[in-house]
Amino acid sequence: MNATPLNQFLGIDLHKRSQKARKTGITMVIDIGYSPAMVESVLDLYGHLVDIVKLTELHLTSPKDVIKRKVELYKQKGVGVQPGGIVVELARLQKNERKTLEGLRELGFDHLEVSSSSTTQREAEIESQFVGLARSLGFTVIGEVGKKFHVGDKTRKSDTELDIEETLAEFRALLGGGADKCYWEGHVLRRIMGDTAADIVARHPGGTDQVLEVARQIGPEKIIFEVSSMIPYVQRRAQQFWLVRLFGPDVNVGNVRLEEVQFMEHIRLGTWPVFGFGELGDHPYMQALERSQGAAPQGEWWKAIPFERARTA
Repeated sequence: MNATPLNQFLGIDLHKRSQKARKTGITMVIDIGYSPAMVESVLDLYGHLVDIVKLTELHLTSPKDVIKRKVELYKQKGVGVQPGGIVVELARLQKNERKTLEGLRELGFDHLEVSSSSTTQREAEIESQFVGLARSLGFTVIGEVGKKFHVGDKTRKSDTELDIEETLAEFRALLGGGADKCYWEGHVLRRIMGDTAADIVARHPGGTDQVLEVARQIGPEKIIFEVSSMIPYVQRRAQQFWLVRLFGPDVNVGNVRLEEVQFMEHIRLGTWPVFGFGELGDHPYMQALERSQGAAPQGEWWKAIPFERARTA
């Protein structure tokens, strides 16, 4: 099969994205139980756009051999494979960590999420020890900061306000303990920055500034920003667009649905419209091309249009 991208064949220039194996611009997709046939067909088209896949806990009741086949399909396309965080949390609650991790390695999993998004948060030393165990078994470890609900979440003062110092402390503990990067829980981000385009615009700059401050101190390249796959698509698209506007096309984004990976890529490239932000979301790369009279846009074209124009949308 000729793998030349269609845009190159047609002589159309797009924004130059980082290539696999990527350190930034990572797309983590979520697999909620798709068939091997669907996985194979999507990867044939878009496997080069996928960096990590999370096989959620919904796979726990699937046949082991089917899971192994799916893992093989992803790895053939250079995709890192991890179980959902709930899988690991269940094993830890049942004090069965080593058996579970060894079984995952036998099936071919090579990434592991260390989180407590649905359980009581553990002390930093305990998390560090678990990261060490996972790494000793050959996993690339990705931590997670934040919980799905604000009750019991030390990283939030309220549903819509971060405890920035605690958030920074959790990122630093996980990264310092050996995690390669950290997911930032999507349900935290959507409550802080906004659920919809209208929410994001209305809460700006207060909500966005909290996220920017954490990213400034940790480094956005060490964070994979999750966007919940459970919310409606129009909201997912707004949040994904906003992350690209804040951090650029090579922002790390997590929980992209497998069947929507191409949409995420074209939001990164500025060639897919995102409604609710006025001119900001109206094909920003194409607007930049028009301003440059067809020459490759210079500078941060993704945020060249002033935010104020979103308020008049």
